[in-house]
Amino acid sequence: MTPLDQNRAPIYQGLVNLRKKRIVPFDVPGHKRGRGNPELVELLGEKCVGIDVNSMKPLDNLGHPVSIIREAEELAAEAFGAAHAFLMIGGTTSSVQSMILATCKAGDKIILPRNVHKSAINALVLCGAIPIYVEMSVQPQIGIALALETDRLAAAIAEHPDAVAVLVNNPTYYGICSDLRALTELAHAHGMTVLVDEAHGAHLGFTDHLPLSAMEAGADMAAVSMHKSGGSLTQSSLLLVGEGVNAEYVRQIINLTQSTSASYLLLSSLDISRRNLALRGQASFERVIEMAEYARREINAIGGYYAYGKELIDGVTVHDFDVTKLSVYTQGIGLTGIEVYDLLRDEYDIQIEFGDIGNILAYISIGDRLQDIERLVGALADIKRLYARDGSDLIAGEYIQPQLVLSPQEAFYAKRKRLPLASAVGQVCGEFVMCYPPGIPLLAPGERVTQDIVDYIQFAKERGCSLQGTEDPDVEMINVIE
Repeated sequence: MTPLDQNRAPIYQGLVNLRKKRIVPFDVPGHKRGRGNPELVELLGEKCVGIDVNSMKPLDNLGHPVSIIREAEELAAEAFGAAHAFLMIGGTTSSVQSMILATCKAGDKIILPRNVHKSAINALVLCGAIPIYVEMSVQPQIGIALALETDRLAAAIAEHPDAVAVLVNNPTYYGICSDLRALTELAHAHGMTVLVDEAHGAHLGFTDHLPLSAMEAGADMAAVSMHKSGGSLTQSSLLLVGEGVNAEYVRQIINLTQSTSASYLLLSSLDISRRNLALRGQASFERVIEMAEYARREINAIGGYYAYGKELIDGVTVHDFDVTKLSVYTQGIGLTGIEVYDLLRDEYDIQIEFGDIGNILAYISIGDRLQDIERLVGALADIKRLYARDGSDLIAGEYIQPQLVLSPQEAFYAKRKRLPLASAVGQVCGEFVMCYPPGIPLLAPGERVTQDIVDYIQFAKERGCSLQGTEDPDVEMINVIE
């Protein structure tokens, strides 16, 4: 097959051609290229609002593409080594949920680690599939869940041979990678579909100096968050599918929930970003690797902090590590990650990705500069000098594996009652409780509320974590099953 011309950006060119024609709009959106909303033009600029347009024949239709969007999908598939690619405008949440909804129906079992993003468990609420959670090892010092271990997946498959799919989140938010090829081969040997939440791995396939991508490993589907490390606009994503997957059936699943008014701002950003990565991705990401490794060395030289990396690899609990993830354990200076996160933002005007009980994550990508890295390192050194304390009052940020009692769908739609959080120990949770980011639920519908989890939630609240998911915005009360 003749390689496609990755210099092309068909959606971008279609919008350029439209602008040149000066068409009079009697369609939506109602701002009519910004004329009806001057404040929007002032904020975003004439060029931006001028291409915020509706689907029309020259611009194709995302729900049933036949021209420029179809070509953009084919270019994306080639660039990422997939059989087909879908441009997603509902974020990687939509991509993850479409993978699961295309694979699982009510009552089907899906094997997955519990430290998945809330979007995966939300999909189980929607479709009624039954999660089979594989217990995760935890790194004792930094308290994060590690890889999905091949032997533990084999045990889960032996116990649940009727499962239809395996979901792996790879890499994790913290950079931990599983042995994706071995997991995929194992699942395929038992007739199971392999789904990969690759939200934090858009960059993996563009250099040999990073862990294996999902498509390289032979996965059936992968959700790729282009707006994270790929450079596209927020809320734009890709859903990649491999050989043997019925792509047009997957499109039907996507169309169940995806907007019929697709944003051409998001679509064109995917198109342009794919071209950028296809043409310049290798050089860009190798530079990102250099910056992240430099930052890791400098932060570790400060003392107290632990910027972890490839030394965690042991071939079992950590198969590989994505070194572009600048994950830093902070409790060595007596502060939680969320406290360091708040100090960086409030005192140093530095916005990092997130802070949790024990760690911070600074997201290093193609838009970063060395002087920004230097500023981050200097601020962390300053924080240690000014704010370090004993830290004996801290609790470990240890990942806690909840006990599943009911399926997420059964619990979410069951009759519920509200109890004070402290009084809910022993009850079955009827809603989500999570720190966001990273959006990994501390509790999900159908799981047992334990004292350890309540203590963790209370400590996270006291230290300033943004807790979400409960009906009660203050997370004082929690819904449990009657």
